[in-house]
Amino acid sequence: MIKYTKYILLAIFIYTGCSESKTPIEATDFIYLEGKQFKHKEENYFPLMLNYSVNIFENRGEFMITPMRPYENPSIFEHHTKDENNNQVLGHLKLIKEMGFNTVRLCTDSNFGIDWDTEEFRMKYYTSDNDSKWVDALSNSDEYFRSLQYFFELAESQNIRIMLLIRAPMVSKAEEFTRLLLQRFSNTPIVFSYDFMNEPLYFDNSHLKQRSREKQEAYKIVYRWKMMMEKYAPNQLLTIGFSEPIEVLEWDPSILPVDFVQFHTYNPLRVPSEIYWYANYVGKPWIIGETSLPADNDSVFYEEQRQYMVESYKKVVDCGGSGFGWWGFQEVRWGGFEHDYTSLLNLDGVTATADSQHTIIGTVKPAALEVKSLYKYKSSTECSVPINYKNMIGYDNFVLTGRIVDENTGDPIEGAVIRGWTQWFKVGLNTYTNSNGEFSLYSNDSLIHFAYSAPGMTCVKEQQSILYKPVHGYNQPMDSLKNKDLEYQNISYLPFLVDRISDRDDKITTDDYIFNFKPNMFDNAKFEGSMGTLKLEPLNLKKHDIIESVKFKIGYAFQ
Repeated sequence: MIKYTKYILLAIFIYTGCSESKTPIEATDFIYLEGKQFKHKEENYFPLMLNYSVNIFENRGEFMITPMRPYENPSIFEHHTKDENNNQVLGHLKLIKEMGFNTVRLCTDSNFGIDWDTEEFRMKYYTSDNDSKWVDALSNSDEYFRSLQYFFELAESQNIRIMLLIRAPMVSKAEEFTRLLLQRFSNTPIVFSYDFMNEPLYFDNSHLKQRSREKQEAYKIVYRWKMMMEKYAPNQLLTIGFSEPIEVLEWDPSILPVDFVQFHTYNPLRVPSEIYWYANYVGKPWIIGETSLPADNDSVFYEEQRQYMVESYKKVVDCGGSGFGWWGFQEVRWGGFEHDYTSLLNLDGVTATADSQHTIIGTVKPAALEVKSLYKYKSSTECSVPINYKNMIGYDNFVLTGRIVDENTGDPIEGAVIRGWTQWFKVGLNTYTNSNGEFSLYSNDSLIHFAYSAPGMTCVKEQQSILYKPVHGYNQPMDSLKNKDLEYQNISYLPFLVDRISDRDDKITTDDYIFNFKPNMFDNAKFEGSMGTLKLEPLNLKKHDIIESVKFKIGYAFQ
């Protein structure tokens, strides 16, 4: 480390001694963080955010950021000229503002792709309702940025802030494109943050058969992104759209140098537990970036979706969250219930904006009418452990118990996440350790493959052959067990409710309808086994990363 001293000092000089004085961010229009609180000119700012997806359409050589084709009429783009398109976007933004949202997560990532064989970074645009082309993104960046600028100006006209979701810059050309993007909009306060990656758990290394990534490698990637932000967009914020807590196995949100954590959580059985884990063990400002309860007013009533919004928002506030985001603007027809019916605008009828200047295909659901009232809620500061924290989904055939400790000290590790899979990795499930490091991992089939980690700790992946024995009083053979292949996506939350309304027109009057589960449905098992004591070590980021990071920082300063 000694031989790098003079370079470290030089880097510090470059980053501090040669920097120009600038207006304190507290006095500008940029959003900034003070502790866990977002601020704007010393006033609190709570992002109440709606996800809005877009495509790129080309008309006469000019790109347009257009509402995603499935919006309004699902089979076509409603408008093919810039003025008509921008008017449609403006109408959508007006409606979003009228609902009560102050922020949009602008989802642009699906319009870009990486050719992993050549590492080319490409952009997709439509030339008609059904025809599209892939082109080199870098050579078309100026035109694309102009189309983004129009969208930002329309959002600013409605006083709507933007979180911009981009395609993760995992190759050099994508990184160069991102650098140009950050430079172009570094003085655009309406863009309050950049979401550099959507759900690493599902999309990182998705092109590879072996998808795993070491925590240290993820740290290096995000450190490089952070340096890009500091150099090219220092007044805007960096985040990642994490998914469920098993992200900690690889993309550990507690160690990654993001400004705030944004995570996505779905299914009422999972939401309270995942909010509790992120709130208590990540150690960074956090918001929900995506959540929803799909509702078609048949299998799930609109009234239940409305109530879900209220209860999940309150849990975020009570547990110290700094923002709340909903998926998404309008329903789609992709074929899956959870995809198709999550949004706040259906595809039936028409809706006019308050000024009668825009008519939009679709009718606003009752949940959308609840948004403005959410701001009135004041935190109860009670972030209690959910009754299904150990067994979110209510599996009831097997339970594995054990304990996770620090290998160096023997101290119990609280908030560790342990994941188990059945044979052939057909079904996966997870749980958490308590303050004594103890866990109970419930499943509907015997588990063979395991991975466990904790914030700031190493990750262990292993196989174990567990000896199960019947729980006292159970005398049926193991091969008679039912629902062994049941995955959480196929488990409805409805049978777990203490009470349910009987009709779509009923009004829910209780404050704890959605997350009011029957306690006796979560602590059942027919066979039990033990994993004993498992051990983790503190993650040594200094050993693995700091030298390389310093060397990179020096090189970056001279670019």
